[in-house]
Amino acid sequence: CFAVLMLLCMAWWTVKPAPGEWSHPLQVGPWQVRMSVPTLLRIATHPLALRWLEGRTLRTRYGTVQWRAGERPDTWRASCAPCTLRLAGWSGEEIHWTRAEWTVLRSNANDFRGEFTLGDAPRAVHGRWSVQLSASGVELRVKLPDTPLADAYALFTNAIPELRHAHIEGRMRFDLRLRLPEREWALKPHIEGFEVSGLRTESLLNGVPSCLASDASLQFGLWLPRAVIAAEDQRFYEHTGYDLQEMVAAWSGGTARGASTLSQQLAKLLFAGDERSVQRKLRELLYAVEMDRTLGKARVLNLYLAIAPWGECQCGAQAAARHYLHKRPEALTPTEAA
Repeated sequence: CFAVLMLLCMAWWTVKPAPGEWSHPLQVGPWQVRMSVPTLLRIATHPLALRWLEGRTLRTRYGTVQWRAGERPDTWRASCAPCTLRLAGWSGEEIHWTRAEWTVLRSNANDFRGEFTLGDAPRAVHGRWSVQLSASGVELRVKLPDTPLADAYALFTNAIPELRHAHIEGRMRFDLRLRLPEREWALKPHIEGFEVSGLRTESLLNGVPSCLASDASLQFGLWLPRAVIAAEDQRFYEHTGYDLQEMVAAWSGGTARGASTLSQQLAKLLFAGDERSVQRKLRELLYAVEMDRTLGKARVLNLYLAIAPWGECQCGAQAAARHYLHKRPEALTPTEAA
């Protein structure tokens, strides 16, 4: 008993956090002790620990992980098939991938790097990652090099039915930096040549919105369209259905703000619904990009004004103008439109 007690004391002393070091509480029977997270990570990634894991199969919350030695010295490879990622802040949403693989190269006790692969060949997505440990926390960097957007979307084939007939052009890349425990992060994405076809949104060119009154028309005057653009999508005439700058600003936290363009909001109303999920946002983006091309800005704006909810069960600007101001929308003054 004395030997066991001594071993426990030595173990606790080893992982005892230094002043100012990143720590995490651990419940041990009736006691709660704080442990150094960087020290625990160094122990878990020590060559002896990694060697002990070789050939083992680990059941984790993300899936069953197989761990084996890599082709190069001091390199390790892990694979998870299938793999599940649970997203915090998205109503417990889970993202399922058919396969995820990553390599680990331990440069020293504080620096790690490797590569990752998501999905199945030949449309798998490849990237690089690195981790730097310090007493105060961890900095993770992820880099996705130039990648076809169609391959990125293919990771969600089972969740997005439109991918069976959508044709996606364009390429993307990004750099991500995440700092723990602060959860501070910065994302620098780049997208070029994003075009979508095959969703048949051109059928909306001559359609009549169902909530439009029989005696109404798609005429909204001068001031209401301007007020909506000013409030909802100031770069409406500059983007191609999505506004990457606004997306990054919204993802970065801070002041609450929306990132959906009018094209995306129309896609949500017509096709994608308002479920809070990554898959729904990706579907919405496909429709928004195609509608911006097939319908043009004027038609997108008119359809949005015609069917958007305006409070108190009012569908579209025609009904809202009558309900709130007893006017047709084309008769609104600038103040009334605002």
